[in-house]
Amino acid sequence: MEEIVSAFDEFLKRNQVFAANVDLARLAMPTSMPKRLPLVLVCADPRVEPAGFLGIGTGDAGVLRNTGGRVDGRVIEDIAYLAVRLGVRMDVAIVHHTQCGTGLLADPAFRRSFADRTGGDDAVLAERAVTDPVATVRHDVEKLLADPLMTSEFLASVSGYVLRLETGLVETVMEHVVETVAPAGR
Repeated sequence: MEEIVSAFDEFLKRNQVFAANVDLARLAMPTSMPKRLPLVLVCADPRVEPAGFLGIGTGDAGVLRNTGGRVDGRVIEDIAYLAVRLGVRMDVAIVHHTQCGTGLLADPAFRRSFADRTGGDDAVLAERAVTDPVATVRHDVEKLLADPLMTSEFLASVSGYVLRLETGLVETVMEHVVETVAPAGR
């Protein structure tokens, strides 16, 4: 009988090394959290790994990934959930990158073909395209800040960056500190 080997098998071997060498207490939920937690929103592109290009280690930051690293309703809900669950305010860093594959969604023929195959909405798909990462990261920072759910209760700061795959360097596009507002009636 032929042995079935998946690409994931190599990762499981690496997991054995990880588990043998990691401080497992560091992986447990802490009994007290800092008042602020960094959270990185980044593209799901395998070339764009925040542990690599930002040097993030286990437990250093939250990481959310989707195609394009775009802000949408799910990302906003996830940020709110993490802030409530952990009892912290988030320092959100949105990172888009050059050479993003979502740029194909700017091509009407590709987008229509993809929408037909997946049942996606053409207009929503067009908005996901990252052809100018400086413009899209600026748009997403503003979109996150404008969402009524994203108050100072959940956000401490929101910043936008572009990872230049040509150089490996991260460029700051914009930074915004969220002013703390006392809850009504206090």
